[in-house]
Amino acid sequence: MIDMNFCIQAIGKSFQKSMGTRYGIDMGLEDRLLLVSLGTKQRRLDEKKVIQLSRILEERVGEVIATDETLGQLQLQITRVRVDRGFTQVSVYWMCRGEGDLEVIDILDQTKNQIKRRISESIGITCPEMKFIGDKSLLMKQEMDKLFREADYGIDYRSLSRSASILGNVKSEDEQVGRKRNVPKWLTGIREKK
Repeated sequence: MIDMNFCIQAIGKSFQKSMGTRYGIDMGLEDRLLLVSLGTKQRRLDEKKVIQLSRILEERVGEVIATDETLGQLQLQITRVRVDRGFTQVSVYWMCRGEGDLEVIDILDQTKNQIKRRISESIGITCPEMKFIGDKSLLMKQEMDKLFREADYGIDYRSLSRSASILGNVKSEDEQVGRKRNVPKWLTGIREKK
């Protein structure tokens, strides 16, 4: 005969686990077990563990960047974190903005070891080498939008059509040259320090 309490307990665990994976409720135990297993010499991770570890490190990198004073001023957006199968390198992808990216790269290279140390302290194991990679997908999207706007109406369509001026089509070269570019506050602060 099947014990009814055992069935209820098993169904409860199954429900809790499925809700945790579906809605992102942090169960904690699986993450801790994964981090403890990394202390062993055998570090060949399967795809599920790579995804799970990447998610854990993405949270930790975001916390470290948000709490650090100099990195917080950069207003970085971490798009994704990828751990390789051997847990020898962590690739951190950050959103490029087009302006001030060189300053961001310099600061990230200077603080790379500090970030690595703080992440190691928070997860309890030694963090592998970190590589910061600029994610240019936003810049490419903006460039493609600009090209599509020009392709839809043509460059000189604004000067010929009243509807294009109402819709706010591509601005002419004279209007773009005369307008002063707004430099973000975080970038002016970094440039003034130099």
